[in-house]
Amino acid sequence: MNEITGTTRIFPVIGWPVEQVKAPTLFNAYFQRHGVDARLVPFKIEPQRYREAVRTFMQTENVGGIFVSIPHKPMTLDAVDEASLRAQVAGACNAVYRRADGRIMGDLIDGEGFIRALQHTFAARPLRWGQARALVVGCGGVGCAIVASLAAQGIAEIGLFDTEVRNVEALQQRVAAAYPDTRVVRAAAQAAGYDLVINCTPLGMHANDALPLSLDGISADCIVADCGMKIEMSKLLQQAQALGCRIQKGKEMLIEQAPLYLELFGWPGVSADDFRTLEAL
Repeated sequence: MNEITGTTRIFPVIGWPVEQVKAPTLFNAYFQRHGVDARLVPFKIEPQRYREAVRTFMQTENVGGIFVSIPHKPMTLDAVDEASLRAQVAGACNAVYRRADGRIMGDLIDGEGFIRALQHTFAARPLRWGQARALVVGCGGVGCAIVASLAAQGIAEIGLFDTEVRNVEALQQRVAAAYPDTRVVRAAAQAAGYDLVINCTPLGMHANDALPLSLDGISADCIVADCGMKIEMSKLLQQAQALGCRIQKGKEMLIEQAPLYLELFGWPGVSADDFRTLEAL
């Protein structure tokens, strides 16, 4: 890989922790393959220093934008000058970039990446959005993004589970205001009765983690997705597959997000297939 020089565009990846993030491996492999003078660099920054870090990085000339990881996505709304509509509905951002007039912008592309991954993985047997019920476990940054995008697709019902009830209630209100045709309810962390089940919690990042939800009574027709990427086949995905369910790995969401990030950061027109074939995966 080419050395970092004074001309290299730097993209911080900020998280707490940050050891689990896969974006640097993926994007740096893409930049190397295509001869792009850019590099993603992970930064482990605690929440109380996060806003200051965003403002400092975005005032640095050779920083092209920021990739935001857990748990900073919700607080990014307060760190930017302006956020996109989808970020406002979800209450979180995962991408920060600088507009031509210098304003610091926040956007959220987790949800759109997740939907595109579903459409790619299950093209032969797609969900019938107007009849489908989804369970989203974890209403942090990723969960909120996916809920907003599911509602935008016209899904019939979304069940929400989070140990912080206020997170669920706040998300319910925002989605109901923007997408009144989708029923959004508080739910138990139980997969039975759903067509789509999504783990958006950190559970599954370690081999000895407890399951984030119960698979008892799950239908074999159900799609089970895990947004975690530290372990490709989490315990949840292994058990769901053993029960005959279709599964979606976390890396698929990242692959489908990749062109969306590059578009925000100044490289439009990139295909997700350019990332799917990288050896880094």
